[in-house]
Amino acid sequence: MRATTIVSQSTPVGNSAISVVRISGPEAFVFSKNLSRQTACFEHMKAQYLPVFIKGKEKIDNAIFLPFVSPKSYTGEDVMEISCHGNPNIVLTVIDEILSFGAVLAEPGEYTKRAYLNGKIDLLQAESVALLIESRSVEAVYQLSKNIGGVTSKKLSNIKKEIIQVLSTIEFELDVSEDDSYIKSQKNTMQTTLIGIIKKVEDALSSFDMISAHTKGLKVVFAGKPNVGKSTLVNSLLKDDKIITSPTPGTTRDIISTDITIRGLPFSFVDTAGIHKTKNEIEALGIEKTKEEILAADLIISVFCPGSEPVDFIEDTDKILVYNKTDLKKYLGDDKEVISVSAITGKGVESLRTKIANKYSSLRVNGSLPLITTLRQKNSLTETLSFIKASLEMLKQKSPPLEILAHELTMAINQLDITTGKTTTNDILDSVFSSFCVGK
Repeated sequence: MRATTIVSQSTPVGNSAISVVRISGPEAFVFSKNLSRQTACFEHMKAQYLPVFIKGKEKIDNAIFLPFVSPKSYTGEDVMEISCHGNPNIVLTVIDEILSFGAVLAEPGEYTKRAYLNGKIDLLQAESVALLIESRSVEAVYQLSKNIGGVTSKKLSNIKKEIIQVLSTIEFELDVSEDDSYIKSQKNTMQTTLIGIIKKVEDALSSFDMISAHTKGLKVVFAGKPNVGKSTLVNSLLKDDKIITSPTPGTTRDIISTDITIRGLPFSFVDTAGIHKTKNEIEALGIEKTKEEILAADLIISVFCPGSEPVDFIEDTDKILVYNKTDLKKYLGDDKEVISVSAITGKGVESLRTKIANKYSSLRVNGSLPLITTLRQKNSLTETLSFIKASLEMLKQKSPPLEILAHELTMAINQLDITTGKTTTNDILDSVFSSFCVGK
């Protein structure tokens, strides 16, 4: 079946100086010639400044046509990137014209999916592309760029080679050796190899929480009773008056989230309605939303002040107790973990900022580790780990069950192949690429 030619806008929708329309597929250059009335052949990566015609006669724009000849393109197909002026009306008209030639609109992630299917990248690299677009820290961008370059794929491939080496020893014993003397002589070496593999896989799995924090950010929920100064405290931490404050209790009724980066780590600071009993329906809805945010929080900043007690959170979530309004009255309690601040004067606010950052200092990305970026990768690599651990325990036995041992190691290899996408199903592919934006 002949592949279709797809088209979409590859830059963000909206007014801009330049927008890029990307065409990929066997007729990418044919459609580009129709659009520009170009007769000469397009040459790989040789840009041309050409007119753009609508319905074959009406000129709508001048654009830069940049061709990438198969297989030297992102998708592995013929690709044309048309840089036109970024008026949405121009972009939509250009895309409509290309569709009239016989192209179809690209699905979310279809360009990257084609790159994967054409062997340009593996599934680990593809998933890193999606995360790179959404990443919220410079550190994550740097690490994910290395992932796209195949660093993690190479490290997992080396682990696979080590497993195959152990499996080969066992299969030699099963198929060739006439006694068990060979396997006995190799047991210590194989155990050492498997212990090393376990350490490498566990290290790789530890990177999941790190990269998740850098790509999604950590949710920090500021909660407490009304009028304890939650909004003022958030503004002070942000160093900007983004949230409306008032001495009147109950000013904050909606959930307000603001992104901030502290020491390279992205956070979402969430200001919430004060928790209290009320008969006011609107206030009650705000309090319910607050409770929902608390349940989803990575960290709760429990704020209280003179004349107010901290709210008792039953949820098993990290907390920092903050005593606000020290400009009115100093904290006289015995809890040494309480941080005293004055959101009005700024006293103690920097200490709180440091406390928040230090709490997650372990989430700095270690560039030497394989980078596991998705739950799919984590689950399949966890399965790999369980098979390797089972193999090690069998190998420690006086007379290891070699057939079962060989089976466990084979399953470990299969799970590694699932992790990298060497073996996969259409359901997995659909799930992976559906999370992409259109145009990538």
